[in-house]
Amino acid sequence: MVPRFFAPEIDPDAPTVTLSDEESHHARHVLRLRFGDVVGVFDGRGREWTASVQLVAARRVILALRDVRKAVPEPPVAVTLAAALLKSDHMDAVVRDATMLGVVAILPLLTTHVVVPKAARTSSAIVRWQRVAVSSAKQCGRAVVPEVREPVQFRDALSAIAASKLICVEPGTASSRTVPPAPPRDAMLLIGPEGGWAAEEIDQALEAGAIPISLGSRTLRADAAPIVALSMLWTTWGW
Repeated sequence: MVPRFFAPEIDPDAPTVTLSDEESHHARHVLRLRFGDVVGVFDGRGREWTASVQLVAARRVILALRDVRKAVPEPPVAVTLAAALLKSDHMDAVVRDATMLGVVAILPLLTTHVVVPKAARTSSAIVRWQRVAVSSAKQCGRAVVPEVREPVQFRDALSAIAASKLICVEPGTASSRTVPPAPPRDAMLLIGPEGGWAAEEIDQALEAGAIPISLGSRTLRADAAPIVALSMLWTTWGW
């Protein structure tokens, strides 16, 4: 497999691109690339190129741009995953998997039943999750890196994005439905915490026009629910 590098500031009209310190370190010390090695480079916004290593120096790696590559197709609907904050490294897994499954943004939610350390709400946590998204995009061949946003209160999230809203509810919820067959242009997918939604949160979501959907008859782990829900969306809407 050809190594891929993330270069968000790449200039398509320039002959070369200098990798960031982090990407240069990976190229030098992990992959041990040498002059002339063929790699891929992408800007995180859907553009990708074939490149070759032009220079490996002590503190930087420069790539020579060669040909524009056709990026892996994106899903037909721009989905923002609004997922409740989870404990430990479970949020890392959510970001990693959601990136592979095509979301355009990840919005961590502060809900009634969220119990996480304050460290999970800091800017350093956002930086770490953004790195997880970059790493996932590099691994899966995606040329788009979703934005990981700062955590917001559940009520604020409902008005943050003017998009069709889907809220995943627990098995047996009387009002639950299936995914609407007609794909919207944009959608927000709401996933609850380990302790589930509070009753008032479901009411708020329904008042905001969210469609309650069921993920089946079993209660899923909070970090597994986004994978199942996104798979359901793409099965229905096509991808």
